[in-house]
Amino acid sequence: MKINVKMLRSLVKLLIVIGILIIVNTITSKLFIRFDLTAEKRYTISTNSKEFLKLVEDEIIVDLYLEGDLNAGFRNLASATRDMLDELDVYVNEGLTYERINPNSGTNKEKKVIYSELKTLKCEPVPVYEAAEDGRNSQMLVFPYAVIHYNDKTTVVNLLDNITGYSGLENLNKSIEGLEYKLMMGIRKLVETEKPRIAFLEGHGELDEMEVMDASSALSEFYNVERGVIGNDPSILDPYKVLIVAKPSKRFSESDKFIIDQYIMNGGAVLWLLDAVNITLDSLQYSSQTYGLMSDFNLRDQLFKYGIRINPEIIEDVQAARIQINGAPAGQPPRLVAVPWLFNPLLLPNENASLTRNINMVKGEFVSTIDTVGDDLKISRIPLLSTSKYTKINKVPVFVTLALVNEQPVRREFNKSYLPVAYAQEGVFPSVFQNRMIPQGILMNDRHVKTESEPTRMIVVADGDVVKNKVRYRNVNPQIVPLGFDEASGQNFGNKEFIVNAVSYLADDNGWMELRSRDYKMRLLDKEKLSRGVLYWKLINVLLPAVLIIVMGLILRYIRFVKYVK
Repeated sequence: MKINVKMLRSLVKLLIVIGILIIVNTITSKLFIRFDLTAEKRYTISTNSKEFLKLVEDEIIVDLYLEGDLNAGFRNLASATRDMLDELDVYVNEGLTYERINPNSGTNKEKKVIYSELKTLKCEPVPVYEAAEDGRNSQMLVFPYAVIHYNDKTTVVNLLDNITGYSGLENLNKSIEGLEYKLMMGIRKLVETEKPRIAFLEGHGELDEMEVMDASSALSEFYNVERGVIGNDPSILDPYKVLIVAKPSKRFSESDKFIIDQYIMNGGAVLWLLDAVNITLDSLQYSSQTYGLMSDFNLRDQLFKYGIRINPEIIEDVQAARIQINGAPAGQPPRLVAVPWLFNPLLLPNENASLTRNINMVKGEFVSTIDTVGDDLKISRIPLLSTSKYTKINKVPVFVTLALVNEQPVRREFNKSYLPVAYAQEGVFPSVFQNRMIPQGILMNDRHVKTESEPTRMIVVADGDVVKNKVRYRNVNPQIVPLGFDEASGQNFGNKEFIVNAVSYLADDNGWMELRSRDYKMRLLDKEKLSRGVLYWKLINVLLPAVLIIVMGLILRYIRFVKYVK
């Protein structure tokens, strides 16, 4: 039998190729390699997320309700959410599975069941209005929620950001930027069993438990929230990751200042929410006018040592919330009218700070300004909240009357712009008791006075009311108004998210807040060029491919003709 050498060589080459493919496939099946070719690395999961998910012991199940006949923007958000869930699934040992549920499909009975379940979970639908080609407007209800299940626990993640002043496309883009942070915070909420301890300080006329109930409830999802006075033992604050000082109205004793100072020196973090001027909107309920005087809570020297000075002044801002006043003439039944109140500024979040990025404006009430001091301090600082472009400063004493709602603001008086009212500071702080005696009554218990802090953080806000929720009493039962909800306009401002993010930033040992710094650029088509050249682009997209195919066919035919004629 004669062997065809050429065929044998071809067979050997084929076997070698098959063998190489088998070896490569075996090796790559053991390796885990992913390439993210996007400019913003939108498919790259952070190291924190990867390490945390690897420790999850059981399966994570997600019900994704952002489904159905969605417009282009919501389809992008739904697609990005599914992509993010697929990426997270790679790192979960027991897997992450998600089910796509369309609340608007099925029989009426089935839809009612789904709507009832969503209502129980407080997932309110978002109405979306679309203009059809015939000019008619149509409305559809969208449920931008992901419900996460882990063991016997459930939590809801709102996938949609709704920031006042942003267009629909911008809000959807901001929502995509925050997907990893939102989903990971939801998973952390269910998986973590040990919560860090934080505390609201008491004993100096701070806001009571009812006045911070909504903030405490939101924080309790991630932390054990406690309240209490200091006493005379410096170690009393050691177990707490964050101390919250919420709108004190009485003087701090030197011993209390010392204990807070040493808490900071040992690495403790503090959220200061302070009013530099003693005045409240409630005081105008009993009198149509009042005076604002400088508050004296004996913390100015301590804050100054840490690099902060809260100025004893009140700002008015053209960009302000509304209040409800009685607009009925005398002798007639009350008629509430919503009017702008320039002493309730809508504060602008700093988009360059991770904890204020992509949150709504924060509603303030009788806000002061902040100056930074001590350029030689070993700290870094960044402004978090600021006023709008048109701001007016009122030095104390400040005369305030409800009659101001009838006056038009004089533009030349509103000559200040973007004044900072909240700062975050991070680094090594000096002790205010560096050259002072230890106050009497302090039980040191072999502790040493530290004059320089461990690396730590603090946030100072020149308005104590950003954390205060209103309390309404009906039939003696208190009802909590959600923090940041404006009853006059029906809008939800970003107060609650700001407080939660601020505490998360202060207690953050693992850099979770950095997930909020993602930035996805919007690459939108030029609508003006599209409107001018719509026919041109249609012809290019429809005719050009056909013309190219015909030309290529003619070229190939000519080549074959020349080849075979010769």
